Amino acid sequence: MSIFRTDEQAALNSLLKAARETLDHYRDATELVETNHAQLFRNIAQQRRDFVTRLEEAVRMAGDLPVVPDPDKETGEMLIHHVAALLKNDYAADVIEQRIEAEKNLANLTAEAKNTEFEIPDVNLRDDFASHVSDAIAQLQNAYNQCVAEIKQ
Repeated sequence: MSIFRTDEQAALNSLLKAARETLDHYRDATELVETNHAQLFRNIAQQRRDFVTRLEEAVRMAGDLPVVPDPDKETGEMLIHHVAALLKNDYAADVIEQRIEAEKNLANLTAEAKNTEFEIPDVNLRDDFASHVSDAIAQLQNAYNQCVAEIKQ
């Protein structure tokens, strides 16, 4: 292991860190929304957990140690979400919209990792993860549209 990260290690760790952050935020968001949306968040989080494990292994195979998100930053962000949820009657659309933005960021990081010239033992990881993120965005967008329609009624 070197002091400096290679492009491969940096790309994998960036992706891993963002995936872990989204996993943590999904877990937290289940407390802020109704049961049906909480179940969607739990389902995505469960799948995300499997990808985090695969990404951790890919980072190790690339000769680096997996990074973790900044706990203080995450706690602050989650605290802001909880306060906003207390102040607003129906916070579900906002939470879903935040999750969509996080997924879009993750999709961008996945695309960057796919463009980096390196091989990882789990050859399908990048494509599988990109597909998972795309599916999550579609599910979240559908849930968001339903929330907006309910609010308009």
